[in-house]
Amino acid sequence: MDMKKQLDETYLPEREGRKKRLVVGLSGGINSFVAAYLLKIQKYELIGVTVALGWDDFKGKQEKVISCHLDQTKHDVIKEFCHQLGISHVLIKAHDEFKNEVIDPWLGQKLTGTKLSPCLSCHEMRMRLLHKKMIEMDALGIVTGHLAKIFKHEYHHSVYVHSSNDEAHDQSDLLSRLPHDILEKLMLPLSDLQQKEIIKLSENFGLKSSLPEIPMHQCLTQDAQIDPIIETLVPKKYIQGGEIADAEQNNYGAHNGVVHYQYGEILNLNRPKGQELYMIGYGFQEKKLLVAGDTHFNRKRVFLTQCRISQETPWSGPLKGVVKCGEEDFVDCWIYPKNLASAVVELETNHKLFEGQIVTILRKKGKNSKVFLSGKVRYIPEPIDEQEGNERVKVDYARDI
Repeated sequence: MDMKKQLDETYLPEREGRKKRLVVGLSGGINSFVAAYLLKIQKYELIGVTVALGWDDFKGKQEKVISCHLDQTKHDVIKEFCHQLGISHVLIKAHDEFKNEVIDPWLGQKLTGTKLSPCLSCHEMRMRLLHKKMIEMDALGIVTGHLAKIFKHEYHHSVYVHSSNDEAHDQSDLLSRLPHDILEKLMLPLSDLQQKEIIKLSENFGLKSSLPEIPMHQCLTQDAQIDPIIETLVPKKYIQGGEIADAEQNNYGAHNGVVHYQYGEILNLNRPKGQELYMIGYGFQEKKLLVAGDTHFNRKRVFLTQCRISQETPWSGPLKGVVKCGEEDFVDCWIYPKNLASAVVELETNHKLFEGQIVTILRKKGKNSKVFLSGKVRYIPEPIDEQEGNERVKVDYARDI
């Protein structure tokens, strides 16, 4: 579909006395640059907006813009791009939001030994701030470089997400976690393109970004730079050492504090290949780091909590779908709704899933597939009654922090 026609007819109804003003999120990556360029040449009024974070100074008094994604060099590149494109640029310093919505939950996950998800929290926070800025600037929509598709029903105004034309770079799982009020204002100029086509367009437009991209789930990883910062943010009583043990109370030595480990990682215990032990949890009272073999994560049935369900997804009975566990990791499944925010998911085969992991379920594997829902994995400790419609599930919510 022609992008200008799509924006005119679907997203940008004419309103008397109001320009076609759009807020475009600029991260410094080539995708957001190409998205902005495509709309600029179609004569839309753009306002570039960059969300800057900082975690060593949450009050915003630092001289440099510092975060896992944006430093001063990247900030300068974005400003230069806006200057060349002839659009204004707004920098949002979201230090307090970053601390409250990303760092604090991330530290809570570290201390309880559960699956980390700072990138998902950060993405939702950034999109919410872009939406807020859109309202403040009296703009009609938000433009981003996401690779996904959004469809809007012309009669009852429901909005739902589909996968893009690029399976390897699809970001429909990210957008599926966003609320309706943001999705209905979101515009995706790259939705019909593949990453290789975007790169070709950037070359044709003369756009360059030599800055390295940080892959999803690579922020705030365990390293020598982050460990000292964690120790300054967490009271010492929460980072004391203790015993490493499995469910049978076998002792495997000592640890030096749970914050120095990550749920699902292999512990360096000099075990033979194929017998490695992974961190699966942490006991606060006894300061015990819990470990298990790789098979601990293999599950055929899981419980999804905190579900975000796509509009127009039937939720009255079982659904057949495909669980997206990673960028190119899919497995067929059946979904059994339990209530408006949870479901039991039965996988076709045993599959490696982490407790606390956010997974997305699509109608089918492949291009242009509707996203049914996304939710947080919880292990089911007791077997399910096999009689259809009588699934009995007990879930431990104590770790759902």
